[in-house]
Amino acid sequence: MMLLGEGLKVDAAIEYQVVATPAPGVTSRYFKLDRWCQALFLVVLDTMALADAVVCTVFEDLINTGATGAAIGGAAPTATATITANTNATVVTVTCGVVNVADTVTINGVVFTAAAAPVHANLVFDQSSGVPATIAADLALCINAAAGQAALLAAGGLLTATVRAGAVVHLTVTEAGETTITVVESTATARMQIATVQAIALIEVEDTALSAADSWVAMNLVGPQNVHASVSLIRGESRYKPVVQSAAATDTDS
Repeated sequence: MMLLGEGLKVDAAIEYQVVATPAPGVTSRYFKLDRWCQALFLVVLDTMALADAVVCTVFEDLINTGATGAAIGGAAPTATATITANTNATVVTVTCGVVNVADTVTINGVVFTAAAAPVHANLVFDQSSGVPATIAADLALCINAAAGQAALLAAGGLLTATVRAGAVVHLTVTEAGETTITVVESTATARMQIATVQAIALIEVEDTALSAADSWVAMNLVGPQNVHASVSLIRGESRYKPVVQSAAATDTDS
């Protein structure tokens, strides 16, 4: 059996760093595609506040310096994706303040409502204490309760809520990779603040998408300064046997 590392070429394209803004933003090193048929960029973002968005675009060039690099497709990029905060993320936080009765937080279309007394079976959590940490704890309990989990499963997948510090509820996908998380709240951030802790984008290109003379590709990111990102590149369908450069490797099948 061929190892994944024998059929795929995996490289770090952008080390973990802040995303620069405005354009041209942050651009990775250029990687040669002429010996490969496909390239897949994996973009991982964090620290995204409400309304933050990062545009991820694959660039091409004749040479590896990027001196004449431009988006594939030119002025109308064809290999691009936009990651928007709190939409289809993998980890999201809800920071509770002094929540009022009837305030809501909607997770993947499931509405959780604050009230003076909790009724978790009806997706209602307790805000009567007026203490943000206590409110956050009951919101997490409400999400994790049987009714909350049933509603989330029906909406697309199970999520787990944990309070890790103070009044911050962390929402994660129970079975990693099986669904995403979209969260909105009704208080315009006055009493509940939503933030993205992790979101990913996958952008794949084939060698046929490049201009005739170009054979090098890179990832360009444009977004707010507060957002952090890292990018990996996976090249496949090789025209030769790849050698992945790594600090260590283990074959558990041998």
